[in-house]
Amino acid sequence: MSNNYSNEVILLNFTKKSLLVTLLISLLVLSSLAVTAQETSSETQSSEPTIVATVNGENVTQEQLSSAAQVYPIIMTLSQQYRSFAQFLISSEAGSEFLSEYRKYVLDQLIDQRLKQQKIEEMGVTVSDEEVQAEIDNIIDNNDQFDDEKALEDYLKNDQNMSMEDLKSMIRENVRSQKLTEEVTSGVSVSEEEVKAYYESNKQNYTDDEGNVKPFEEVKGQIESNLLSQKEQEVYNRWMEQVREDADVEKNEENL
Repeated sequence: MSNNYSNEVILLNFTKKSLLVTLLISLLVLSSLAVTAQETSSETQSSEPTIVATVNGENVTQEQLSSAAQVYPIIMTLSQQYRSFAQFLISSEAGSEFLSEYRKYVLDQLIDQRLKQQKIEEMGVTVSDEEVQAEIDNIIDNNDQFDDEKALEDYLKNDQNMSMEDLKSMIRENVRSQKLTEEVTSGVSVSEEEVKAYYESNKQNYTDDEGNVKPFEEVKGQIESNLLSQKEQEVYNRWMEQVREDADVEKNEENL
């Protein structure tokens, strides 16, 4: 779980052909291995990990928070081109407060992840090997840099310091999370009346190159899709708020 944040970013990189993004992500992932080891050495020498939160009886450790936040790898990367900002973060009181608030934010994300994982287990959401393989095939089919699975595996090993099993594990968790969202929002729908009402109120946003308003039938699908996504997000957010309210969560912010 501790690597979910950086791993999700890596997955995005497969669909964005940006050399700059690739380089920055590689720096973050590779440097985090050494830095995390230094940052958590005191924990590994201790018989008990430092607990920063408990979520329905499950612990979130300082090591997991450090790995997710990647504060020092980020500062290392910033120092290469934005030295003054990096210096501000590590040497000023305001920078220290900023980093403290950032770690609190990341902790909240980890707590939400743990709550989602618990709900996934509770609801029995599963992902088959075939579904995972389909996602891998999709990555290969939509990226010219990968001729086959071996090319993808070499890229992971040489550029991301990951194995194919690491990628499969990430995909499995991402698909499980997606299935959870679909389950929560399965009853959401948009009526044609809602679509028409939105069109009538926002015609100015649907014009052609000459400034003429496009016919309703031409933009109906687009509006319906947008409204459905908005509704689904609202339903999911309300569901997640209820999950948080019902959960037994205790933060130990003094350990941040």
